[in-house]
Amino acid sequence: MATLEKGGIMASISKLQNGRKVIQFFDKTGKRRALQAGKVSMKIAQGVRTHVERIVSAQIAGHAIDDVTALWLSGLDKTMNDKLAKVGLVEAGITATLGELIDEFIKLQAGDVKPRTMAKYTGAKNHLVNHFGSEKRLKDLTAASAKEFRAYLLGKGLAENTVRKICGLAKTFLNHAIDKEILTKNPFKAVPSSLVPTRERHYFLTQEDTEKVIAAAPDAEWKLIIALARYGGLRTPSETFALRWDDVNWAENRFYVRSPKTERYEGKEGRTVPLFPELRPYFDDCYFSPDNKSSEYVISGHRIKSDNLRTTFNKIIKRAGLTPWPKPFQNLRSSRETELLERFPIQTVVAWLGNSPTVALQSYLQVRDEDYEKALHIRCSPERNVAVSSGQEAKC
Repeated sequence: MATLEKGGIMASISKLQNGRKVIQFFDKTGKRRALQAGKVSMKIAQGVRTHVERIVSAQIAGHAIDDVTALWLSGLDKTMNDKLAKVGLVEAGITATLGELIDEFIKLQAGDVKPRTMAKYTGAKNHLVNHFGSEKRLKDLTAASAKEFRAYLLGKGLAENTVRKICGLAKTFLNHAIDKEILTKNPFKAVPSSLVPTRERHYFLTQEDTEKVIAAAPDAEWKLIIALARYGGLRTPSETFALRWDDVNWAENRFYVRSPKTERYEGKEGRTVPLFPELRPYFDDCYFSPDNKSSEYVISGHRIKSDNLRTTFNKIIKRAGLTPWPKPFQNLRSSRETELLERFPIQTVVAWLGNSPTVALQSYLQVRDEDYEKALHIRCSPERNVAVSSGQEAKC
């Protein structure tokens, strides 16, 4: 039996007459403590003693506990967790189940994230709890469990990117368990969570068709909503609804766009966008419209939920004689970015659109039918590295 040493980290085991075991030790402050291990075998008691010594040693050194002890802690039930908390070895109320972990994470995020993000957290939680159960012990989650969860989501008919988003949130939840030293590794680490480009849902709206859609809009505000997405490249509705008249610099033909999506990142709170010639008339019409009434926000009369906004927009598209396309507003933004990159360098375009070159290439830039037509009339000369088109030489 180990000897209890004051000021050291050795612990001792005492056996009571009723067969219960008590682990005695000195905590990091030098105070004598007694952990009620319960009616367990001497072998189990010795294991508990070893973990107690390691925890106290880590507390004294100010280091994280070792992986073996962290794994042991993750598998304990609430009763034993409470006993450890009572003698200062772990935090009180340590989470041990999936439901507890997610609830704690969401509570910590309240007030720091947007309502839509909170809704995504709740949705991911519901999928996880429906599959695993809220009482699923964290230590029982494995890499195989994560793969099974992904298969479960796909089996429900969810799209690949939707499944990846949910698995990415699950990964975030479990990272919280690692931060709390409940787990040593994330079971969702190997599950794909990066979104894949969905080229089949791309749609390029030409300027000709854009003008048809704008002409079918019911009023000046709706015309500007469409123009801001197609000619300004704004995220709709978040950036469009955040736009104020004070953000418009009429003299310099530019305006400031606040970005609710990226404002939490330093330097990404917003960006300055040109008042493009295609866009300026719709700004003017809306500003001088009798319905404006000197409102603070550029869009004041149609500040409706995104679902209703999309429904109304699809009606406008049909009224223009066109068929609604996938992701209606995002494809307007995508069309503009594709168009601008033919005229300006990529670093300029992404600064105006508020994304990165990587995101632009993966999710926004499109290959159009007219690009294939252009390719048929250009011939590259490997010897001279020039292009011959209509009898004219040009760089390839």
